[in-house]
Amino acid sequence: MKIVINIVLVVAALVLAYFIYDGVNQKIEFQKKAESRRLVVQERLLNIVTAQKEFKTQKGRYAGNFAELEHFLKTDSLRIIKAIGTVPDSLTEAEAVERGIVIRDTNLVPAISIFEGMDISVDSLKYIPFSEGNTFKMQADVIEKNKVNVNVFEASAKFADVYNGLKTRNEDVDLEEVLKVGSMTEPITTGNW
Repeated sequence: MKIVINIVLVVAALVLAYFIYDGVNQKIEFQKKAESRRLVVQERLLNIVTAQKEFKTQKGRYAGNFAELEHFLKTDSLRIIKAIGTVPDSLTEAEAVERGIVIRDTNLVPAISIFEGMDISVDSLKYIPFSEGNTFKMQADVIEKNKVNVNVFEASAKFADVYNGLKTRNEDVDLEEVLKVGSMTEPITTGNW
């Protein structure tokens, strides 16, 4: 009888040890996958910031939606101004240009060239990675800050989309929170991470 009880206790201890190990291991695996996904989504959000900054440079405002931003990237050009020559210490740049010491050359390059050398598709810029086709929420506006009108934009993705397909039930995650860049109340283009 003692042997049976000992065998049952050993088996119970092994089963309990397995469940403890598995619970800890699942949490570690979730954290690895969650961090990996956050980094990918953050990178996409930073690409949106890059595109929005160029849009604002050319248009004087931020794009209010992805259709407008994609159209800009696919069809518009950016002005690249090169200064050829060296400005002497005794002159301002404007004086050097006026005297012909420095020449300014303006070239037009396709707007899409801001992503040159990167593996980025303009058509997929709006899609949240891992979300099975859901798009970032993006908006732009003009707000008054310190009695000055400033352009603002915000692009965001809910954690529910970022963590789509991951088991989040036992994790300390608020799926309604967002990863975002920009703000509709402050003139910033940084992320909230």
